[in-house]
Amino acid sequence: MLSASGIRFARHRTPGTLRELRRAVDVAFPLDESGLTGMEIGAYRAHVLEVQTKLNARDFVRRLCQEIQDEITDAIGEDRFFIQTNLYLRAARPETGGSREAIGWHRETFYGPNMERSVNIWTPVRGVSARNTLRFVPGSQAIPESEIRTVSVADEVTEKGSAGNRIGFLYSPKVIQGGVDLEASQPMEAPEGCSALFPGLLIHGAGHNLDSQIRFSVDFRVLPFSAYSSASKPYHLASGKPYFELF
Repeated sequence: MLSASGIRFARHRTPGTLRELRRAVDVAFPLDESGLTGMEIGAYRAHVLEVQTKLNARDFVRRLCQEIQDEITDAIGEDRFFIQTNLYLRAARPETGGSREAIGWHRETFYGPNMERSVNIWTPVRGVSARNTLRFVPGSQAIPESEIRTVSVADEVTEKGSAGNRIGFLYSPKVIQGGVDLEASQPMEAPEGCSALFPGLLIHGAGHNLDSQIRFSVDFRVLPFSAYSSASKPYHLASGKPYFELF
């Protein structure tokens, strides 16, 4: 099961899938990042979307799950589960001049129905450090939804259906205004060769990149077989495919 803090690190059985994922990112994003860090935000997001689409064509969600299947089934308490058909590629550039590269604080139930029992799989790929990694609020998965105060705001640079929206940025994100001690947040530092598993109810996000390199990671959600229903998300915006499929 998941720990009281909400985080569990799952070591991949072999390094092959992670290496292939890293190579794909290296090809699309040269190690000399000078041409990427100054790119206009719309063009950059379009490039990230193109790479994300190619990664999904190679079925990395299912392949990553195969590497940590035992840890997933132990975390959800069931042998059968659904997987998100489309992973997100997070390619957060160093934040200077107020750039918008990080997803804000949230839990999965903010943006999708029937996600109370979902589990997130987050995998570092390249350039992840303590200064730019995803953050989480330990134990926040236990906070009742009714106690969290939020307000929806229009994002300044993300339009509905845009490339930015399709790589996971929200055009009308919910901003937490109370009910969660965000000052108690901690960095999510997954060991080399591992993915982090955590409940969809855990408050996480705000992975502002205060380092000098682009931070690359991928993430997706799984749902226990018994938790899936007609209320679950019907399709995925980025791909047009069903949001979940049986593993």
